[in-house]
Order: sequence, then structure tokens, then C-alpha cells
Amino acid sequence: MYLNEKSWKVEQEDPHKIDCKIRNFLDIYSTLKRQYPAKEVSVPDDEILYLRSDQYPLEKWLATADREYRRLYLSFWGKRITYHPEDEYEVSVDGESLKGGTEAYLNDSVMLSIGLDEKWEQESIDGVLTSLYEDEQHVSVANVYDKSQLKEHVIECILKREDSFQVQSYEELWLRRGEFFPHLRFCPAVEENFRELEYFYLHQIVKKLTELERYCIDQAGMRFDATLLTKTTPESQGTLAQYEKEHTFTDEKGTAYLASWHMRFTGIPGRIFFVPEYEENIILICYVGKKLKNLSYPT
Repeated sequence: MYLNEKSWKVEQEDPHKIDCKIRNFLDIYSTLKRQYPAKEVSVPDDEILYLRSDQYPLEKWLATADREYRRLYLSFWGKRITYHPEDEYEVSVDGESLKGGTEAYLNDSVMLSIGLDEKWEQESIDGVLTSLYEDEQHVSVANVYDKSQLKEHVIECILKREDSFQVQSYEELWLRRGEFFPHLRFCPAVEENFRELEYFYLHQIVKKLTELERYCIDQAGMRFDATLLTKTTPESQGTLAQYEKEHTFTDEKGTAYLASWHMRFTGIPGRIFFVPEYEENIILICYVGKKLKNLSYPT
């Protein structure tokens, strides 16, 4: 679940309304924590919460708030998960980038909004998705602004699906890779890739690897078709020629492979490079991590 950073930047000078809306937001957080103890709110890493109010800034609210709500706010903010906003996709609302909305949409999650005005008191937020790879499209982002929504079927299904995620660490993912992904093989260097990645990308990486595993099952015996996978493209020939070393990986048998096909994952400018048709109905995972050098990204 992702914070709607824009909803906190609404100009509001009514202290009573500000107090009510902050407490309502924290009631949502408290209810979520009771139902899903392991979940936290994801917030852009450059975001600092404040209220656009000359008479009632956040600091004043914190100084005068009920002790329980002050504790809830400090818990919410102290335990938040920070992420680097997606740089290849953007959901915009009224022409302005919505970071939390972008991540919530791309990760099939929900956005949490504080209702300082009616604009953010909607069950879904309509926006425009633009990207480097696809045509512009209109999208809707699931939006939670009241705790009563947590009982609604759509929201509940999203939260339960996220909560069902069982892999707790990259170490566990590596050790149980054969169990989780019997149709995928991994270059030994991927274990080191996992050590260098922040924890909160784990869910998304497993999601992408699961997509590749499912592809192998569903398309057994068929020629590789990248159009059946999301956000999957080959590297350009120019990049492979100039950065061949960076795109060459060695499997467990010591055989080197030049990896061109890659999936893009969100929340970090990262890639999963792989070799399709490594063996019959088997895909070789070569690299999982941040962008590799290419002609448009040489550093």
C-alpha cells in the first residue's frame, strides 16, 4: 500500500477539519496494522510530510494531539517503507505526477489518502499513465480514505493477496528457488545480485519470476513469444556490441551466455535479464538488479 503524497499537500486552514482528517487517516493505519501486522505504508524516499496551513502546521498538531494519535502517527512515519519513485512510468492526475498512485497502479496495490478536500475522497482516482514504452492510457487507482473501505471486497482482496506473500528474505528465495521456480535456472551471480537489493523489492521480483515460471508452464513446447510477458524487450544490437561484457553471464556449468531479453520491474530502474529456451521448457535467469549499461544509460 502506498501513501498518496499529494493528498497531504492540500491547502487547508480549518484546524478542526485537519484534526479530524489526520485522526481518520491514522484510524485507517491502525485498522490495517491490526488486520495485517506485517504491512507498512510505502512512501517516496524524498517525501517529508507537512500540512499547507499557516495556523495549524503538522508540528502544532503533533504538540496538541491526543497521546494515542500522536503515537500512531510516529509509528506510521517511523515504520514507513521508503522507495525510489518509478522513472519510466508515471500516473498523473490533473497534469501532476502522483508517485503513490503510480506505484499502486503498477503493483496492483492500493493508495492511502488523507481527505483534506473532496478530491481525494473517492474509491478510485482516475489518471493518465504515460511511459517510455507504451501509448498513453487512462487508468484508475484503488484509493482508501476511510477505514470502512477495508471491508469492501475489492480492497480486501488486494490486501489479502499482498499479505499471502510467504517469502521473507532474498536468502530464502535463493535457497528455495528450485522449489518455487522448477522451470527456471539461475546463474550463480544472481545470489550476489540478491544481496545488493533492498528488501522491499522482494515481492515484485518474486512476482516477475512467478510470471516467467507460469509462462514456461503455459507455453510448454512453444517458441518463445515475448508479447505474452509484461514489460519484456530485447536489448539493442548496438548496446550488446558495445557492452557485451556487461551482458554476458555464466551458468552453473560454466557456460557463458549473452543475455538480451529482459523484464523491467517497477519502483527502481531495474531489470531481470534472462535467456529463453535455455533448455527445453527452461529459462535461465542471468541477472536481477539495477540497470545495466546501455547506449542510453552508459553509467
